[in-house]
Amino acid sequence: MALMVLGAKAGLAVLLLTAGGAKLADLSGFAATMRLFVPDFATQPVLRAAALGIALGELAVGAASLSSPGLGWVNAAVLAICCGFLAVSAVGYAWHRDRPCRCFGAMSKRTFNAAGLGRSALLAACAGLAEMPVRPSLIQLGVAGRLALLAGAVLVAGAACTAAAAVAAGRDTAPGWA
Repeated sequence: MALMVLGAKAGLAVLLLTAGGAKLADLSGFAATMRLFVPDFATQPVLRAAALGIALGELAVGAASLSSPGLGWVNAAVLAICCGFLAVSAVGYAWHRDRPCRCFGAMSKRTFNAAGLGRSALLAACAGLAEMPVRPSLIQLGVAGRLALLAGAVLVAGAACTAAAAVAAGRDTAPGWA
């Protein structure tokens, strides 16, 4: 059981790092999706700042979760974020079906649909699983191990950001993209 719990923790951490990194490369696109969920009086700079805050929050929680799996508050934060994903997916499915979600920035070709709602429910279930306690000896890390995991977190987020930027640049220059 501990292997499943730790696998869920690591998988969700990498997912948050990837999503946050990809959003950084496409803040305007993610802000456009956020526009679907906020009142009309929210200005573009406010939406862009909120998109930046969400991306940085995902990066921070993902990095903390990956490098410090024993911190209880991090597990609660991951669960809260995944429940937020589920709520956004449900509202998006109900009122904005088949509109792009941009949950992974420009890399995301998915829309608000039933499959996305199912994926979000699965993420929330995995986050609930990750809340289960494991023996402290299984998650003890020294300073070098934490630093190595933080370096890996930076690499994952950087790769996602670079990939999303490349996709966005290709989308903007390729004929037929709208």
